[in-house]
Amino acid sequence: MIDIDDILSNFNLAFLKIANEMFEEVPMDVEVKVWDFWKSVPNLTLDMEERVWERIRNTPNFYEFLPPYASPKELKRLGSLVAQGCHEFYFITSRFPTKGRSVQLQSQRWIQKKIGEPVSVIVSSKKGELCKVLGIDYAVDDAPHHVENLLDHGINTYIMDWPYNRHIDHRLRVKNLGEFLDSVLI
Repeated sequence: MIDIDDILSNFNLAFLKIANEMFEEVPMDVEVKVWDFWKSVPNLTLDMEERVWERIRNTPNFYEFLPPYASPKELKRLGSLVAQGCHEFYFITSRFPTKGRSVQLQSQRWIQKKIGEPVSVIVSSKKGELCKVLGIDYAVDDAPHHVENLLDHGINTYIMDWPYNRHIDHRLRVKNLGEFLDSVLI
């Protein structure tokens, strides 16, 4: 199972760019150290963060235009692996709806554009339960609450290493998609 935001796509950068466009005093070049942006980004208040989320919700097909986080080489490799069909890949995300196409379709279109292969995306916040039902062997995620849910359900979980999840004491950490693929593929 591969999460999308801040594994494949760079949601943090997109959020910070919008925050900076809306509020020039909010810097874009910030390391997000706490899960809640307003607790980590200088000059960003909770009210301002909520206004950024509202703008995202009202942006048609927002998820189709996110910048990639994974490198072009990693995305090409993922596309080749999907095309070969030797491994099952599940893309599970818990994104919230925006205007335009469904979250599922926006996510599928983004991934297909980046890796050159059609994929299915499942939208769910119950990643641990879902992975268990689907018989998924390995997962990679960055969100602390999803990582903990996956671990609670006995899923072999790799944490995409971000400052906001380092409080989770877990030995399986990766710095990029390539490291995850190297670790789990035989």
